[in-house]
Amino acid sequence: MQDQWYGDNRDLVQWGTLLELARQYQAKHILQVLYYRPNEWNRTERRHEWERIEIHKEKFEVKKVDIAKEILPHFRDVGLIRNLKPSVPIEVLDEQFTWRGRRLYQNSVIDAIGARRSPPGIVFLDPDTGLEPPYGKCSAQHVLETELKAIWDALNVGDVLVFYQHRTNRNGDPFIEPKIQFVEAIGIPRKQARFAFAPKIARDVGFFFAQKSQ
Repeated sequence: MQDQWYGDNRDLVQWGTLLELARQYQAKHILQVLYYRPNEWNRTERRHEWERIEIHKEKFEVKKVDIAKEILPHFRDVGLIRNLKPSVPIEVLDEQFTWRGRRLYQNSVIDAIGARRSPPGIVFLDPDTGLEPPYGKCSAQHVLETELKAIWDALNVGDVLVFYQHRTNRNGDPFIEPKIQFVEAIGIPRKQARFAFAPKIARDVGFFFAQKSQ
């Protein structure tokens, strides 16, 4: 996840889903794995257009100004969820994620899973986009199938794996193919996987989840 995506409607659906699943499965802990890739809010070079405000004046004059540097970290701080006072403890793995450091990052995720003191819990994987594309090039926005399987294998019986998936197919049912890919990657029956979706709030995201039974 990048800072620029934090704090939108997707996060309402995301945390609403996670806390509801924690209630249903009586989870004692939520581990959010951010796959964090920070934005450089304080860089001195020209900012991206999504960091600027257009001030329209008379005679079609437009002035573009940067959003104040103290504003962006407040509303786009991925660690703000720690300030929530939920019924279940939330741990955020916000170690920086890079493509070249994937293997070390994977080891950190597995270590964090093993370090939990009160299983069963929820392990939530929160990449920018979701699973690697079955066809085409994988990037730092994706989780590899092999990584997903390694995390699933590291879970305790009773743990729930929750996986963020951005919609990639806009021409039909957007989440059938990713669901098939999700269950095949971790090696479970398709009926064992569940899906959470809030199309009236954020129709382009969904959450696959499955409880480990053995």
